[in-house]
Amino acid sequence: MTITAAATAEDTSLHALFHPRTIAVAGVSRKSDGQGNKFIRRLRQANYQGRIYPIHPVETELEGLRAYPSLAQTPETVDYAFVAIPAEGVPAMLAQARGNVRFVQVMSSGFGEGGRGMALQQDLLDAVRQGGMRLLGPNCLGTYSPAAGMSFIDGQLFLPGSVGVLSQSGGLSVDIIRNGEYRGLGFSGVVSLGNCLDIGPCELLAHYLEDPSTRVIGAYLEDIRNGRQFFELLRDAKAAKPVVLLKGGRTAQGLRAAASHTGSLAGSEQVWKALAAQTGSILVDSLEDFINTLVIFESSRSLAPPFDGRTILFGNGGGASVLAADALGKLGIDVPPMSSGTTQALQALGVPAGAGLENPLDVPANILERSKGRIAGSILEAVALREQPGAILMHINMPVIMGYRQGALLDELMHIVLELRRELSPAVRLLLVLRSTGQADYEETRREYTQLAMQAGIPTFLDLPSAARALHALRTYSRFFHSRHA
Repeated sequence: MTITAAATAEDTSLHALFHPRTIAVAGVSRKSDGQGNKFIRRLRQANYQGRIYPIHPVETELEGLRAYPSLAQTPETVDYAFVAIPAEGVPAMLAQARGNVRFVQVMSSGFGEGGRGMALQQDLLDAVRQGGMRLLGPNCLGTYSPAAGMSFIDGQLFLPGSVGVLSQSGGLSVDIIRNGEYRGLGFSGVVSLGNCLDIGPCELLAHYLEDPSTRVIGAYLEDIRNGRQFFELLRDAKAAKPVVLLKGGRTAQGLRAAASHTGSLAGSEQVWKALAAQTGSILVDSLEDFINTLVIFESSRSLAPPFDGRTILFGNGGGASVLAADALGKLGIDVPPMSSGTTQALQALGVPAGAGLENPLDVPANILERSKGRIAGSILEAVALREQPGAILMHINMPVIMGYRQGALLDELMHIVLELRRELSPAVRLLLVLRSTGQADYEETRREYTQLAMQAGIPTFLDLPSAARALHALRTYSRFFHSRHA
């Protein structure tokens, strides 16, 4: 179905999907246990500033708000309607809207998933056309927009950011938001698309490509009905913004799972690898790498300076550095030896015996403690000045470092990292890995420092292999971008 052919230029904009001034909610009950009740409470938690209109055939007040019997009877046009009533009643409700609704999100399922409910799916499409609106879903959670105070998860919203995500899985949408915010990501929007009977990946991709508040785009996809358009959007964009793709259904058994999930078909592994190679998009294999790749792109101060792959490794823990050098090398990221001039400059700093002053740089915790961490800053400043690497990857073994002066050494090292970021040229990327054992004693501290570093533009990771894969993604994107914008 294509409703856009008869729409005006104003109607085709998705602005109201992310910034609605008015929201109608169907699925609100006096018992306060409906999905609509939860949605209204989440809007209030998120400090939504627009008008909210509960819809109910007989009730006149719900959740402390005046209720209206139908979508056609609200006192003003509805920008965004949230509908979570039994599937059989949805088409009739929407058909009666009579042009009073711009966008409707249907949370309800039962419209063609797994090949069932096909007649009801057609009824829904006919009703949307008759009611004169655009449809998000069905079978979806809807829009998460921190700037507008819209949320489909509980709790306070984080500050808006520059990552725009579209997802054909509601559950993964929640995972992306929660994991992303733990890691310090900020979102311009996250949209759960569901079955994509009307609004689909192509329109969301086009929106994010044009949206000035979005710098980085992420997409979890299972099926794209108009794959050629999706490819052309990416190709014509010439990698102006990084696009990270997590594709479900790239194997035979994944394909079966995707078909069961949304009643759709999915493309092959080779097709998606070719699409990524031809458009400069980054294709990842897991949710963890999806988040990690968004992290390195969103927190980079500038994506313009080319990244040549030359990386300086610095940390406390020689074995970890060796393994990290292996991980980087397998991905084509160079950990080059220091020049003789740099080695002499490091020796002149008077670093105590026991530290390794080659690349990787290994400075044990007891040596860092002697200078309250300042020797780390001196070493990295000297290396950055003389070597001008593409990246500095610093890793901190938190359980060891936090054993000094009740965590004071860790705090000192973090301040040194933040100061170093301010002094470095934009051409030198600074990455941080906060290594931990996962114990509760360390996790809250890691979360706080991760978000602090991300706010300062320092991409921060949980382990060294993840950072290595993120650097590989950055190098892949950088090569493509500069080949198209030379």
